[in-house]
Amino acid sequence: QRAPPPAAPPAVASAAQPRVAYVPEARRAVIEPEMSDDEGIEYVSGAAVRQVSGGHPGGAPVLGGTLQASAEFVGGPSKGEVSWYRLRGGREEPISGADGLSYTPTADDFELRLRVAFSSVVGGDPVTVDTQPVGADAGFMAELNKQLGSLLGKRSGEASFSVRGGGGEGRVVVLSRDKLKVRKKGRVGSDQTLLKAEFSAGLSLAMDPFDDVRFEVLPEGSEPVDLSADSRRGRDMLVLIARRLSPASGATHARAAAAEEEEEGGFMDDRKRGFSDHEEAGSASEGDGEEDFKPKMRISIRNTPAPAAAAPIALGLPPPAPARRRS
Repeated sequence: QRAPPPAAPPAVASAAQPRVAYVPEARRAVIEPEMSDDEGIEYVSGAAVRQVSGGHPGGAPVLGGTLQASAEFVGGPSKGEVSWYRLRGGREEPISGADGLSYTPTADDFELRLRVAFSSVVGGDPVTVDTQPVGADAGFMAELNKQLGSLLGKRSGEASFSVRGGGGEGRVVVLSRDKLKVRKKGRVGSDQTLLKAEFSAGLSLAMDPFDDVRFEVLPEGSEPVDLSADSRRGRDMLVLIARRLSPASGATHARAAAAEEEEEGGFMDDRKRGFSDHEEAGSASEGDGEEDFKPKMRISIRNTPAPAAAAPIALGLPPPAPARRRS
């Protein structure tokens, strides 16, 4: 008999392949341009400026408080640019180094409105928002008026501020009705006067915009004195008292720069001087051979007859102006 055919080998089960579900890649949310019947595409929307610290949140800006700007830009935040200005007599004065979403007002901003310009790199016109005038908290104003009352009263007194020299040495700035003095700080009776400058002889204070406490006293015809206050608040107080002693000193660095430009024809050359250590730090960090400089704020103090009595500084705070679009 014929042998039966061999049995077929058992089927080899193929390994089961797992099924992978397709998950689409998550896309980053992109703000689409809104349309306005009157203006077309709105490249910047929801522009606003609020105080988030110091004073009353959402209220009028104050010295030392933090202002926060916000807006939505077509294409996302990276497509937006922000610039801060002071408004003086309807004129915009750019604020050095203020190009972020937050800003802290200084003595240069006191009683002035600030303007924030929001621009989209994609297109469209800038949108601006103005703040209320910059004021100060109740404690600051009380101290300011107290100091002014002492200086401008019938019995003219002095206001003293503890500061540090360029090398960290103890110094004292003394303000009186008609002069400013800088002394070495030491034991009673051992102070030595380093500088004595009359307001009538020409005097200016340059506030470093890149440092919260640093400033220079710039007497006419003498070497500048580099100083640092004990705090941002202390520097603001010193500068505001000096301005009140000479009301004509309301000019900030921008107005002083404009005057220099007319007289000398090159205000940028003067701005390049800045503070020496900022220049050295900038050149060391860049390392590309290009000149790096930072402008400085200048407060000109001119001769003006002092009033007979101190006048309290009152702030009128009208409601904030709505956001508007530049033409």
